[in-house]
Parts: sequence; structure tokens; C-alpha cells
Amino acid sequence: MNHYAFTGFPGFLAGKLITHLATLPNQIGTIYALHLPTERSGALALKQELLDATSLRDDQLVLVEADITLPEVVLDPIMRSVIEREVNYVFHLAAAYDLSIPYDVGYRINLLGTKHITSLAKRAPHLKRYVYFSTAYVSGRRQGTVYENELWHRVRFKNHYEATKYEAEAIVSRELGSMPVTIIRPGIVIGHSQTGETKKFDGVYFVLKLMDQLRQAAPLPYIGRQNIEVNLVPYDYVVEATAYLAHAPVGLKRTFHLTDPFPHGAREVYRMIHEEMFGRPPRGTIPHAVAETGFSALQLSERYGVPRELLTYFKHQVHFDTTQTLRALSGTDIVCPDLKDYLPKVVAYYETHKKP
Repeated sequence: MNHYAFTGFPGFLAGKLITHLATLPNQIGTIYALHLPTERSGALALKQELLDATSLRDDQLVLVEADITLPEVVLDPIMRSVIEREVNYVFHLAAAYDLSIPYDVGYRINLLGTKHITSLAKRAPHLKRYVYFSTAYVSGRRQGTVYENELWHRVRFKNHYEATKYEAEAIVSRELGSMPVTIIRPGIVIGHSQTGETKKFDGVYFVLKLMDQLRQAAPLPYIGRQNIEVNLVPYDYVVEATAYLAHAPVGLKRTFHLTDPFPHGAREVYRMIHEEMFGRPPRGTIPHAVAETGFSALQLSERYGVPRELLTYFKHQVHFDTTQTLRALSGTDIVCPDLKDYLPKVVAYYETHKKP
């Protein structure tokens, strides 16, 4: 029996990873789900949801009040001792994911939080794997091909989210020689490839939100002429690949880009979304500079919660190499599907579940 600790509970990906692990009930002893005291009600609700959807018993999924910005992490010293003594797998998913976070918030949650969880994992005498969720965008403003075994660089970042995740991954990366680490770098995670389901309409969903608000003006123009790669991945691929790599020997002491091996260009993605929403292709093109001016003039950040930093990702050319990931997943049935095959489901789910 293996014992697990998850940060980032009651987050969406943490819940989906626990659900996936529950398909192998014979290997699960106890899952400790670490959550902020202020998120107790959400944690209780997700716990019940997971118990209803899986074969987990109530005593196998234990809610633990914690704060990763504090050195001790787990607030109850007795529970802290139990977790450190028992845990075999630590999954660190907690982070401040907002592209517009100020640096001090990213520093406390992403950097200090990772430092504290890494120390906790290091103190566990029976640790088999420490799985750290980074992001492919620790590459910052690097251009060209970025390889999975690369981290260190001196280029600037597009925002404080990227900068603090880079600094956090650096903390974990320095332990690759002394700890059983697996580093996961997802691309932009979107809905389930079969159902389109998601819990958060962020990331690329901001494009859907904007199109929805401008529906009366359709067909809308393309933004810019660059056809840079947009790296979208369905969450089921991320969950299945992470669960496999976290347990398989091939995942040990390596970093994996869970990105689309064959990503589509920005104009193509924009066209596919536009055609799904409006039944016709975009018309015309406006320069990025004009779009950015309009973004500010229309106060889209304030009115619709769309971060200004989003536009940067549609004009920055970078390719994430997935050679190591594809080699590690070879022989399994875990494959990243083609965006064009599941995007209609993602858009349909948004149209059905969007809020006014």
C-alpha cells in the first residue's frame, strides 16, 4: 500500500489525479489532501464528490489543513509527523496560476511554497516519488526549440507567474541528484478530450469569452499575421501521463513536457474556435498593436476578467520538444489527441456551461 500527499486540493487537477489513482484501489493506503483552512468547505465538498465517484473509503481520503507559505506546511504537528513518517508519493500542484499576479504573491505561493513542500518531501524516509507541477512556460521569452532537460536561462519573462514558477522549478531541479523527483511541465490545459468538461474557463477560454461578447460583430478579424504555435492539451492527457510517469521507473529524475507534440498555429486555432462558435471563418486581420490598444480602451481586463498578459502568448514563437515524454509513454495507450478532433467538444461545453 502506498500513501499519498497532495497539495492544490480542492483544485481541479488534484481532484482528477486522485480520481485516476482510485482506479487502482489496491495500491492506495491513505491519500492526504492538503488544503487551506479557508477552503475547508470546498475540500469537504470535493471529498464527498470523490467518494461518490470512486471506490475510495472515507478513511482513505483524509483532509489536512495546511499552508504551503509556512515552513511547517501542515498546521497540526501530530498530523505533520504522521504524513512525513508514512508518505510515499508527494504531488505538489498548489500554485498561484493567475497570469496577472504581483511578484510578492507569486514569490510566497510559488517559490516559498515549493521550497517548503520540497523540504517536507525530503524529510519523508519512505518517499518513492516527489512529483512537482511546473509549467512549460518557465522558458519565459526564449524562442526556438526548448528541450525537456533544459531549464536555466537569462532571458526575461512575460509575467510574474512565469518568473516565480521558474524560480520554483529551480528549487526542485537542484534536488534531482538527491531525491526521487519527477517534474511535470504542462502546456495550456483545457477541457476533457471526450466531453470538453472543465471547471475553470481561463487560459484559452478567455478567447471564447471575448468572441462571445463580440458575437454581434461576427465575423471577427484575425489578430496579427504570425502563426505561432499555441500549445493546448486536454486535462485527461495530463492526468493519465502524470499518474503513469509518477509511478514508472522511466519517470524518475526526469522532466517532461506534457505539451502537444504537433501543436497548431495561432491563426488556425483562432479559425477553428471562430467556426465552432459562429459557423463561419474569421474575416480580415488587425495588427497586434491595434488589438492591444483596443484591449485597454474597452477595459476588457476590468469588464470580463481577461488578463492583459494573454495577448503576449499569441505573438511569441517557441516550440516545446517532447522527445523524452514520447519515449517514456511509448508502449502505453497514453497519447495526446489532435486539437482539431476535440476542440468542438471544448467549445460546446463552454457554450452550454458559460455564465452570463
